[in-house]
Amino acid sequence: MKGSVILFSEDHEMKILEGVEKPIYDKIKQQEAAEHCFITLDEREIDLGYVSPVYWREGQIDME
Repeated sequence: MKGSVILFSEDHEMKILEGVEKPIYDKIKQQEAAEHCFITLDEREIDLGYVSPVYWREGQIDME
């Protein structure tokens, strides 16, 4: 199942990752409020930095 992950950084900026598998979201959620949040996407390790809170939404987010 794919969905969108909504992340907020320490300075309250919002990031949205779309087309994310649920296990990747679970990994992000486990690292919520850690100094660095590391995930692997497209065979690359990515440091999302500090993220909290983190939300999941099934499917894509309509930005209109």
